[in-house]
Amino acid sequence: VAVFRFGSVVFFNVAPKDAQLILQSIKKQAGYDPVSAGFERRESFQVAVQPTLQENAYVVNGDYCVVRELDMDCAAVISNVMAQTVALDSYSDTVDELLSKFASINATVTQTGNFTEMEKDSLFRVVAHNNSIFIDMISKLGIKDRSEIAWNLSQYDKVNEGMMYEFE
Repeated sequence: VAVFRFGSVVFFNVAPKDAQLILQSIKKQAGYDPVSAGFERRESFQVAVQPTLQENAYVVNGDYCVVRELDMDCAAVISNVMAQTVALDSYSDTVDELLSKFASINATVTQTGNFTEMEKDSLFRVVAHNNSIFIDMISKLGIKDRSEIAWNLSQYDKVNEGMMYEFE
């Protein structure tokens, strides 16, 4: 189980029922539940271990990856990409809502040529929320950061690059 500071939790080889119990325990330890039950984002990704795979030869696609060995470093690389993917999906819904609000404000300004006080307030909130999301994605999710493990240990770089490509 890998728990990330931005709220994602990644499970390896854990039955769904056990994963739910572990998730409840994590939420209890955190002291709050940022996402209502049933609205959690989920992504399924399989990892196959094939010891006969040539060194530095990995297979990665959108559904699974094949690795020679699933050690802690490999698990860390895979879980980091999966955690970021799920978090970005969550932000995507929020961004869609903000774009919808912005489009509505834009349509009114195009039609009337000016803002009402309420639209100005709404626009400021939309821009502020957009900026918060951008800051969160850069600082909390680290989407611009390269995996420290993949950077330092080249045998994990192909897994990291392949997964980043698949889940872009």
